[in-house]
Amino acid sequence: MVTITPKASETIKSIIAEDKREDPIRIVFAGYSCSGPAYMMAFDKKKDSDLELREDGITLIYDKALEESLKDATIESVDTPQGPGVVVRVKSDAPSCGGTCAGCH
Repeated sequence: MVTITPKASETIKSIIAEDKREDPIRIVFAGYSCSGPAYMMAFDKKKDSDLELREDGITLIYDKALEESLKDATIESVDTPQGPGVVVRVKSDAPSCGGTCAGCH
């Protein structure tokens, strides 16, 4: 099950209020990084093939095919040069490249 940290919940609610959005937030697979699968989020409409999760007043949706890979996912708050945001973190058995590849840096 996807969990949302309290700080991430505040950040998401702020984004929803600022954008005046009512659509749920979709989690999508965005490819692989050197530390495993990467995910992104965007406002979207629910489809028949989606699972829905409501947590702390936030509605998340994702395709049923992602259920297993997101079972231990956590949405966390991050501070970036562009301002606050959120990321989807998943437990991965993929080893980190340790800085030896040029693709991540």
